[in-house]
Amino acid sequence: MKRIRGLFFRWPLIITLSFLHVHSVFATSNDDLGKLKQELLELEKITKPLIQTFRKVSQLVSPSVVSLSTEKKEFSIDRRDTEPPPPSQNFPPKNDPHADNTPKKGLGSGIIIDERGYILTNNHVISGFSEDEITVVTYNGEQYTRVKIIGTDPNTDIAVIKIEGEDFLPITFGDYEEVQVGDWVIAVGSPFGYQQTVSTGIISAKGRTHVIPFELPFIYEDFFQTDAAINPGNSGGPLVNLRGELIGVNTAIATRSGGFQGVGFAISASIVKETVENIMATGTVVRGYLGVGTHDINTELAVILGLKDKKEIARRFGLPAEKGAFVLEVWSDTPASKAGISPGDIIFEIGGKKIENTIDLQHAIRRAKVDAVVIVKVVRNGVENALEVLVERQPQDLGGKTYVAIRKLDEPTKFSLGLVVNELNPEIAKSLGLEGEHGVLVVDVETNSPSERAGIQPGDVITKVGTKEVRSVLEFMTLMEEFLESNTPVSIFVKNKGFITLK
Repeated sequence: MKRIRGLFFRWPLIITLSFLHVHSVFATSNDDLGKLKQELLELEKITKPLIQTFRKVSQLVSPSVVSLSTEKKEFSIDRRDTEPPPPSQNFPPKNDPHADNTPKKGLGSGIIIDERGYILTNNHVISGFSEDEITVVTYNGEQYTRVKIIGTDPNTDIAVIKIEGEDFLPITFGDYEEVQVGDWVIAVGSPFGYQQTVSTGIISAKGRTHVIPFELPFIYEDFFQTDAAINPGNSGGPLVNLRGELIGVNTAIATRSGGFQGVGFAISASIVKETVENIMATGTVVRGYLGVGTHDINTELAVILGLKDKKEIARRFGLPAEKGAFVLEVWSDTPASKAGISPGDIIFEIGGKKIENTIDLQHAIRRAKVDAVVIVKVVRNGVENALEVLVERQPQDLGGKTYVAIRKLDEPTKFSLGLVVNELNPEIAKSLGLEGEHGVLVVDVETNSPSERAGIQPGDVITKVGTKEVRSVLEFMTLMEEFLESNTPVSIFVKNKGFITLK
């Protein structure tokens, strides 16, 4: 109480001193005003080049930026908001109990990438709209209602459309690899429909993933995080460097209010450029794939595997460094499974390029030629292996495959995950063609339980909890109880399905 009272008594003195200090810097005469004006003129000589840079970048980029508006010509069965949600939020629900006849509308931005009228934007800006429901407005106010959709790629949230005309002013792509945290950047777009809005900020982070809650789980992500103001309507607009070159496409915001809160995300031009080139050349995107689910080697992975930290991961798996892409699962009948890549492998090199994390792995696979053989180097049980992988074309239905996260019930019990297991004795193993295998056999999965939603089925064999081998129901339940009681995530290894994460 004495300390609190003493603090209160000090406040008048502190306030008085602060007032005197602030008051002393104000001009008190015409001479002071003249002196301050002169000092500002001198300072302007220093800041003028930066001011001129922002001005000229805005002048250079703005003619390449367009505004997009979308509107359903027919009434929709489901209700849609007249103003779209921020791009960082989920799209409107498919089954809205409050359905009415409100037309579906949307706003967004686009970037001219070719003088013939090709425009880059986000797929979510035009998704669900036909060509005659899209209007493009250029920087000088000209409207284009005849729009052609050249191609879309939901996996990267990129789309290319085209308007009729010529001599448009395309943007220039910059070197995304040069971008560093702290670099000045400029965003241009149509937030809330206010066309040609310019905002500035810096690159706050690189290589962000798990940013947008797309409905398709299999997506390619590599985002720049920025504090340049991005709001609904900015989606599809450019994020440029101070040379006026495109380094990213503004796509999402992290927000609790629905508006700008200093955390925006732009798809890196590393993904954008190759996607756009594919769409413009063929109308679609052709990618190779491995068929694996991976995770960075970090503290989160350590928790999933039931280990202390990433250093223990390196020790347990015999890694020379705490780098690489940890293989959580390998999908059946894929290039990875055919080449012998296994869950628990750590991929550290592809085609001679070092792989330090999952982003590096994505880059390498996206750039690999379909039907080409690449050498994939992995560490398995402390031993390096070089595997030949025939890169195949990514199938259309691959979007449904991903490693699965399961959430515990609030009050976990022995069967809180909806999973019933039994011993995998030699007779059962033989009847299932699993002679010599160890683990526990899944005999029942409760309907609508976390296990069922994760894709676990009767007949599956669980061989590990975390990194520990399981040879009996007792071992399985003992290990599971430990994780459930500590309320920490854990992964189980399911034969032919890989690691499935429970948290």
